[in-house]
Amino acid sequence: MASVNRPAVEDQLSIHDLYARYSWALDCGDTEAYVRLFATDAVVHETTPEGARQIEGHDQIREFVLRFHRNPDFPGRQHRISQIVISPDPEGRADHWHVRSYVLTTETKDGYAPNVFWCGYGEDIVEKVDGEWLIKSREIKPWGVDVFTEA
Repeated sequence: MASVNRPAVEDQLSIHDLYARYSWALDCGDTEAYVRLFATDAVVHETTPEGARQIEGHDQIREFVLRFHRNPDFPGRQHRISQIVISPDPEGRADHWHVRSYVLTTETKDGYAPNVFWCGYGEDIVEKVDGEWLIKSREIKPWGVDVFTEA
């Protein structure tokens, strides 16, 4: 039985698995597996030094990830999602949870001695669709002082 503040243990494990599959699909260039991890109407918000942008739906998410998969400098990067904290959905929806996590991207060109390429965090909403946990919204942000004001 789920507690008031957390999903059932089986759901927690499935949500953690969702993020493991996210990193493997992203880093191994499996575009379609990556897209399938998102709800069909999912929204992704990305903040970069160039500004913020919003990506909506499977077609735009596919184009978003293809910019990495088609980049000849991308192979050798690994996205590590950790410190996952699962909290109740801010809107109180059933079968939806808020997921906050660290994101650390390393890069190596020789398979050894990785360097930190990027660090930040994710603010997501996941939802259960036909028995499977999917990402409903994902906000990708660089690590910075705003983390202390949002906690």
